[in-house]
Amino acid sequence: MTDSRQPDPEAGDTFAQAFSEHSDDTAIVDVNEPSQQVVLFQLSGQPFALPGHAVSEILKGDTPVYFVPGLPDSTEGVIHLRGQIESLITLQPLLGLPTTPADGMLLIVKGAGIRSAVRIDQLEDVCELPVSALKTPPDTLASTLRPYVSALWQPSDGQPATALLDPDALFQAYQQGLG
Repeated sequence: MTDSRQPDPEAGDTFAQAFSEHSDDTAIVDVNEPSQQVVLFQLSGQPFALPGHAVSEILKGDTPVYFVPGLPDSTEGVIHLRGQIESLITLQPLLGLPTTPADGMLLIVKGAGIRSAVRIDQLEDVCELPVSALKTPPDTLASTLRPYVSALWQPSDGQPATALLDPDALFQAYQQGLG
């Protein structure tokens, strides 16, 4: 169905009239609202995010991983990245999540003074979220996740809440041998 009303060049619809007829008052966006860049990903089938400032690179999952004997369960091995040797850690043991096959992508993450590759199951998106959309984690959050989650984001489309992880807390726990 089409709008049969045609603008009359003689009558001269003003911009204000045209805008008022076709505007959507519910679609107001505050362009001055602070936002935070995040990297959204899946880990053991659950949605997680890391702050964008902490992730310096996203690598394909087929990057060769070299096993090093005697490393803790949370360290998958090391990778060679442009002349640098980086550890590759998995977050599932630290977060109390079931392990998944080691074929996901890698994120190069900085936190707590160290840099390491982190294996994820699937990259979802890299986007900007309004800071007001990030909520304080509830007390009902699983005790294994609570120390590492800095905020929760609930997408408006009914998807499960996404936990924003604190890279400093994750890497401090990793350095202490937790997980």
